[in-house]
Formats: sequence, C-alpha cells, structure tokens
Amino acid sequence: MTKSLTKLFSLIAVASVVFFSSCKKSEDATVTAPTATLADASTATNPSYEKGDKITYKLTAALPGGYKAGSGKKTVGGVDAPFTLSGINAGDTAVSATFTVDVTEDAGQEVTVSVTLIDNSDQNVTAEAKYTVAAVGQGGGGAAPLLSGTATVSLGAETATFGSYLATSKAGVFKSSEAQANQADIDITFGVGNTGGPSLISPDARVSSGLNAGNPAMTATRTTFFKAESSGPSDLGAVTALNVENNITKSTSKSVQIAVGSVYSFVQDGATGKKGYIKVDEISGTGTARVAKITFVVQK
Repeated sequence: MTKSLTKLFSLIAVASVVFFSSCKKSEDATVTAPTATLADASTATNPSYEKGDKITYKLTAALPGGYKAGSGKKTVGGVDAPFTLSGINAGDTAVSATFTVDVTEDAGQEVTVSVTLIDNSDQNVTAEAKYTVAAVGQGGGGAAPLLSGTATVSLGAETATFGSYLATSKAGVFKSSEAQANQADIDITFGVGNTGGPSLISPDARVSSGLNAGNPAMTATRTTFFKAESSGPSDLGAVTALNVENNITKSTSKSVQIAVGSVYSFVQDGATGKKGYIKVDEISGTGTARVAKITFVVQK
C-alpha cells in the first residue's frame, strides 16, 4: 500500500511540473515585435527643402500588440524638439498615417525626424528620416522650380550708355547692337518711349511703346508680363521657391512704370514661362538717358 501511494504522489508531482512548466511557457510567450518606417511623402525625385517649407512624412507600422503610445521629435545638433503624433488610435495593429513638420532651421543644418511607437506589450520601435536644409530659393520639396539666386544689374534707357536688354536667365545685359543675336534669351527691356516714364517693357512691346527693338531689330521677340506688387517682398534674398511659384500670377500688362524702392513681378509667356521678382534700387539720370539699377530673382 505504501509503495502504491508513493508511486501515486510521484505521478502527481510530475504532472504538476508539466502543468506549471506549460503555464510558464505560455506566460513567457512574447508578442511579435513591432516594425515601422518613416518616409518623405513627396513624389518628387530628391526633393529639397528650405527654411519656411513644410515636409509631409508617411509613417507605416505593424503593431501586433496594438498601439499604446507614441511620440515624435526633431533633433538638430543634439537638441530635441518634440511634436505630437496624430491619426493613430489606441489598439491599432496597422498604422498608415501622415504628419507635417515645419522647416525652421538655417541652411546647411541636418535634421533627424524620429517617431517612437509603443505597443500594449510595452515593446517599442523607432523610425527615422533625415533632411538637410537647402539654401534660400533651393527648396520647395519638388513642388516649385528652384530659383537662380538674386542678381543686380543696371539698365539704360534709349539714349543711355548702358544696355537696355536683359536676359534674366543669364543675368546678362545687352546693348541695341547685341539684341538680335541674344533675342532667344532676352525677356525684359528698359526704356521710356511713350510710356510716360522709366519702364520695364516686354521685348515684343518695344515698338508699340515708341522704341526700336534693337539695331538690327529683333525678329523673334519674347513676351513678358509685369505687375506692381505693393505687398511684395522687400528682401529678394529671402524669397523662397514656393513664394515665387505660389504668390506670382500673370497679368496682361507688357510694360510697367517703375519707382525706386518698389517691387514688381514678371511672368514670361508660354506654358513653361518663368516667374520672378524685380526690386528697383536706384534710378539716375533724366529723360531718355535714365539708368535703373535693379535686383531680381527668377526661376531656373
């Protein structure tokens, strides 16, 4: 009888070990680790961003344990700037969300954008993306043409010694004798004629403005439209690619009288016509011998 009881207790002990071992294995089983990726949502090839732009990121994640909490931050030079995540609900096991960050850093700075997600099993995953802030006029995230940078030139009216013909794409000024040879590039001219004062004039409007179109005359003149911008940017060196693309609209005026300190926009005719701003820095001389010193910025 004693041997039978001993055997019975041994069997119970073994069963208990097996049972508790099984429970322990079940308790120790972990939820599949979460995964996440963070990517620029722009469809442009190698988009660039400058100060003042916004970047939209797409966050994709798998959270088998269900979403519990999350956080985001921008890191520049070891300094973190936290931001709040949105578009993710408690318990989500699949995440596909977008969020936008402002580019507030100066040109040349490298920024790391990171997002950390925690699931209900307290496992976490971090996804990162980086951008380097582009120079002024070289951003826009692929949504606008880049800018050529500012240039300052002097243009002379009809009897001045300075050339009257400007090719903004080259920042080149040409005299009347050079106009025809460079007519494919010349998009702005300067003069007085019958406009009533010193004016910016479209190449194809010179004759109707009482001026010649070069000597020898241009035979395939370009068309450019101008508009006074009373609320235009005072510092063209701070103008962004998106400023030019979004804030300048084509007018129907092929000439505009100019004044010192004022800002004007111009749009080249055609489906791919470039846009830009002009600021008048100085006007000297009198009558048809006036000289205008201008600063401009134009799309590449």
